[in-house]
Amino acid sequence: MDLPYFTASDLARLALSSQLQKLSDSLRLTVAEEDDSAAPDESAGLVAKLWSLLATEVPLLQEAIASYAHTRNTTGHDLADLPDVQGLNWQEALARQAAVGVGHPPDPAAQAAALDAWYVQHAQVEPLGKVRDPFSRLLDGRAPRAEDCLICGKYAGLPVPAWAGLPVPPGGHLVDDGTWRVGHGPTPYWPAGTLLIESRRHFVDFADLDTEEAASIGPLIRRFTGPIKAATGASRVHVFSCMEGTRHFHVWLVPRTDDKPAGRTFIADPGYCTPAEAEDVIDRLRKALGRTAADR
Repeated sequence: MDLPYFTASDLARLALSSQLQKLSDSLRLTVAEEDDSAAPDESAGLVAKLWSLLATEVPLLQEAIASYAHTRNTTGHDLADLPDVQGLNWQEALARQAAVGVGHPPDPAAQAAALDAWYVQHAQVEPLGKVRDPFSRLLDGRAPRAEDCLICGKYAGLPVPAWAGLPVPPGGHLVDDGTWRVGHGPTPYWPAGTLLIESRRHFVDFADLDTEEAASIGPLIRRFTGPIKAATGASRVHVFSCMEGTRHFHVWLVPRTDDKPAGRTFIADPGYCTPAEAEDVIDRLRKALGRTAADR
């Protein structure tokens, strides 16, 4: 991301988005920390926490909204039909923000990058979850940047969408030999036992394989197919690769059990699993790999 300058509108959008992020995280964590085993009559504790949170955060959010509206030259007349909130009307809010002005955070570029990372990590089901720099792309001062590789990026410690996988997959890598990495696929999108084969070297597809990669990819797929069946009870292992999600060579090995529809119907909706289920099947896979090696 390259942001050579920030307009007043950019700074107001930063403040508004940061306030929304803070409120979203606070609400989520407050609910997540509530004891699921609490008796119904103890739910008042959660209600009180949430109510107190909103009482504190909503006025701050109102200020951030008004500040942004002011920088976009929105007038009180334009918003005259909006209802008052907590006794504050838009004419008053805009007048106050015009007098106060827009604050300047100490490092707006870092704040924008942090919002990009937060959105990528938490908004996978929304269209913007797959857009590069989902926050900073909206800023006036943004300059275009080159497309990044999600696979290279995740191993470099950059934020990537959940569907790109983790730098340390559930159960760890089964192979990391300098040519290939093999580990469990991202659990929200693939069933237990799915393996993701990634090239260490950055290239796009089979046409770009070097001699060593071309000689080893077939035996690598063969090596894992039988143990995947043994570890998952699958009757078929789908081998899938199109390099559309990211332009970096990778191959999916996806187990299909007999209770799932076959063929293209299955690959369109293969299912999902939990990280714990993935770790369990990776443990079984390691044992199956050991038995296979011992039989040779």
